[in-house]
Amino acid sequence: MARKILPEKIADSVCCQGSRLAHLYGLPKTHKQQLAVRPILSSTNTCNYKLAQWLNDKLKPLSVNQYTVTNAFEITKEIRDLNLRDGDILVSFDVTSLFRNVPLEETIQILADKAFKDNWFNHTYNLNLSKSDLVELLCLATKDQLFQFEGQL
Repeated sequence: MARKILPEKIADSVCCQGSRLAHLYGLPKTHKQQLAVRPILSSTNTCNYKLAQWLNDKLKPLSVNQYTVTNAFEITKEIRDLNLRDGDILVSFDVTSLFRNVPLEETIQILADKAFKDNWFNHTYNLNLSKSDLVELLCLATKDQLFQFEGQL
């Protein structure tokens, strides 16, 4: 489907020629008192992996705002610059089930709306896609991912 939407050169770079199934595994949450596991779906080298990487690269600028922290060094600098006084405390809240609860359809629509505000996506990357083309590419990259867990699909 990506070959029908994207220019040939881009489609050749994002369409796979051999892939593997994604696989589900768990990482222990060692900081928790009670035994807990964080589910990880590894999709490296799956059929939609390169497309997802390409879309991530192109859409990443839309996610940056004044609340975005890009790495540990940046957050460390921001904390140092807070000029905390005696009696001030810094609190970190633990977010649970953050990624499992992202509404995918709504998120795709928000991304497409932002990408096509003033036709930003096409102007920035010298493309000629429609908003519905981008939605279709995002769906290809994110939905209906086959994966394997303990030998089962």
